[in-house]
Amino acid sequence: MQQKPDTRKTAPENLYLSAKEAAAELGVSLATLYAYVSRDMIRSEPVADSRAKRYRAEDVRGLKDRRMAQTATPASAGDARAAMSFGGLPVLDSAITLIADGHLHYRGVDATTLARNSSLEQVAALLWGCRDVQPFTRDAVPAMTPLLTRMSADVADLPPITRCLSLLPVAEMDDPSVYNRTERGLATTGARLMRLVTGVIAGVEPSAEPVHEVLARALTMGDRRAAELIRAALVLCADHELNASAFTARCVAGTGATLYASVQAGICAAEGPRHGGFTSRVETFLTDMAHRQDLEDAVLLRLRNGDPVPGFGHPLYPDGDPRAETLFTLMQETYGDDPAFQRSQRVIEVMAEAGGVKPSIDFAIGAMGATLRMLPGAGLAVFVVGRTAGWIGHAIEQHRSGQMIRPRARYIGDSPR
Repeated sequence: MQQKPDTRKTAPENLYLSAKEAAAELGVSLATLYAYVSRDMIRSEPVADSRAKRYRAEDVRGLKDRRMAQTATPASAGDARAAMSFGGLPVLDSAITLIADGHLHYRGVDATTLARNSSLEQVAALLWGCRDVQPFTRDAVPAMTPLLTRMSADVADLPPITRCLSLLPVAEMDDPSVYNRTERGLATTGARLMRLVTGVIAGVEPSAEPVHEVLARALTMGDRRAAELIRAALVLCADHELNASAFTARCVAGTGATLYASVQAGICAAEGPRHGGFTSRVETFLTDMAHRQDLEDAVLLRLRNGDPVPGFGHPLYPDGDPRAETLFTLMQETYGDDPAFQRSQRVIEVMAEAGGVKPSIDFAIGAMGATLRMLPGAGLAVFVVGRTAGWIGHAIEQHRSGQMIRPRARYIGDSPR
């Protein structure tokens, strides 16, 4: 009788695909595959006795299914079968931000145009839908009560984001109008809150000074050109529709919680390594490239080994992230001769030639940090301050809707007994 083949040793290999197999199954280039890996959308593992990597088949096929679901007929209300990733359910009505045809608009205005000449305060008022209210008056500055002052001193040595999460609950208790849900009340609270976050991250007392100038002094040597570049980066980071942190902020706001609580929730989501914390990977990569003799070979070696270069490719911008393009254009105008900037440009050229993939805003912010000689973690600080404007905008919009966000789950557990 013929003996059945022993598949015990080969079965685990079915869990993985090579880089070429994974890219072919998704119908994308290798560079795009590496971009998915860098964003933790697909897991990769090293191959024994080889520089190559292999990719989890379930992740590849799961991503493929989600992409197909996005182009299929939308699911009906109450149906939880669509994937909650880059275009799946839930879909919420919002008048704040539009991402379409490779462009980003804040309430109908191109964000890249705003980045040229608008302050974060002006963009925040736009995102919040302030028509008859000017939220950023000189009086809209949070008061440093004795308790908040003592707490600030106690946490002064902690990382900026940790300081925020420590001090915001205290500041909320000391804000007498935190429950004022009128249009003027929400806008004024939002202005105080944004200035508080800026002051805490910069390590200074909150003030009515423009946000970008406060940050530039804290993160750089105070060069005027640096302040203008940071201003543009803040505007470009201000909102990005219903991303993980904005959705989290809206969920919290929908329960009736305060703007302070929504911003705290947004910060917690943003500092994760798949979201705002992704800038730290870019910073580490650019630091490593600064010490390489042949940058082109170093980048190509990573690609050859299946080790993605962080900060390239974005599912919502297949033809390139307009935020990154704008920030690099502004850097070119003022820092075009800077060695750190030129290194980042060379990385972009190699990535374009090797795989036809363009940088995202994460890479642009990391390159800005390297060009301005910012300390590690500055990219996340810029992201959080800028995105605070968007979180407040989403929280205000959710308050106005009067609805609580409560998706349904598709149960896949054991059957009831």
